[in-house]
Amino acid sequence: MRAWMIVRLALGGLRRTPLRVVLTSLGVTIASGAIVSMVGFALGLQAQAEAPFEKLGLLNNIDVSPKGLKLDRHPGGPHDPDDPDDAPPPDDAPPTDEETGPEDAPTLDDAAMERIEAIPGVALTYPDFRATGVELISGEKRQRAMAIGFPREASLLPFVRDMLVAGDFFSVGDAPEVILSDQIARKVGFESPEQALGADVTLEATGLAPEEAETFRFERKELKLEVVGVYTVPRMGPHMMMGNSVVLPVELMKEIPGIEFRPALASLRAGRSATDAGYQRVTVRVRHPSDLASVEQTIRDMGFRTRTLLSQLEEMRRFFVFMDVLLASVGTVALVVAALGIINTLLMSVLERLQEIGIYKAIGASDGDLIVLFLTEAGIIGLLGGLGGLALGRVVSWLIELAANAYARSKGVTFHLDLFAFPAWLLAGAVAFAVVVSVLAGVYPAIRAARVDPIRALRRE
Repeated sequence: MRAWMIVRLALGGLRRTPLRVVLTSLGVTIASGAIVSMVGFALGLQAQAEAPFEKLGLLNNIDVSPKGLKLDRHPGGPHDPDDPDDAPPPDDAPPTDEETGPEDAPTLDDAAMERIEAIPGVALTYPDFRATGVELISGEKRQRAMAIGFPREASLLPFVRDMLVAGDFFSVGDAPEVILSDQIARKVGFESPEQALGADVTLEATGLAPEEAETFRFERKELKLEVVGVYTVPRMGPHMMMGNSVVLPVELMKEIPGIEFRPALASLRAGRSATDAGYQRVTVRVRHPSDLASVEQTIRDMGFRTRTLLSQLEEMRRFFVFMDVLLASVGTVALVVAALGIINTLLMSVLERLQEIGIYKAIGASDGDLIVLFLTEAGIIGLLGGLGGLALGRVVSWLIELAANAYARSKGVTFHLDLFAFPAWLLAGAVAFAVVVSVLAGVYPAIRAARVDPIRALRRE
């Protein structure tokens, strides 16, 4: 038989028992909808987790430290000063024995940074400065915050300008400037980000600074700064720029007391000079993620420790793949149950259409034609169920997302939660999977139909 004729006969056979076909397709619809909604939920969580990394460009970063010095839990940026469990080791905290490093370990100083920046593929290198416990003063209001350093050249990076909600990045030169987070701006009395622009604020910091004779002196310093910009942090993002932080140019961060205490003390304990301690951490940004592996290996060959977020992101992706497979397996169980319904429907159809099958064989239809006919009927049931599953999964996810956002708003969450993601491959794959399982379920009924004896079938009343 020709293909169009087989499809026509298959549709005609299904139309004879519409209620049975609808109920059977409904089982496939529910199973397909479960697969689409559950896998879409896992993909939505993965997209929410990965989006801030991509927006902040953290996948292009390599965190470098001298051997023996531990990197913080959150590479590439500060921790939340309002979260006691998330506090980093302050730069003025004494180092442990593990952190002093071997005596022959190379120093991570300006000369080392120049050598790193000369590596092919490196776009930017800067010391990763952070200072907890500084106070930002605006008029009569004071607010404790974390200060972090960023190079003025970072204005060329796309994600930097994307984070700004008002103003601009640091200007070229050595002007004393600061960029506030939108949370800090509100806490020190600015009603809007625009109101903060151009305002003069004071940054007050205290700490221990190294001296020549292996000693440290206590310093208190005030920096007069002009607010040039206000930024916001990506929701559900990594702790690179927490909301309770201010951003200063790297050269101003070097003036904050205590910023060099930790590496200086570690250098003394390793038998070196405190004034030549170098930096505790340096951030290296590559031009493209494809440069990451070669640059990282070159830095390691120079004698430094490295860590990248890309490797950690790969571990997170493996977890989400496991979650995708687990949730898809649950939906597959439901689809297998629906396949039993397809087998039952087609077996009943074979018994009810014995004379029809006998006529087909009498006029020249082969066993293969009958197998293709019943497999086509099974595939049509799977196709209808798969398409219905897409609609059902989308409706269910919309209702869940609506309820979740309503609950989040009642708890003070202002942004919209996108809990589900439905890429094209998931939608097409769900329909194709439903069709394949349905066709496989139709194999046994199709073989039964092909084995029917036409003479006995035509004698049947």
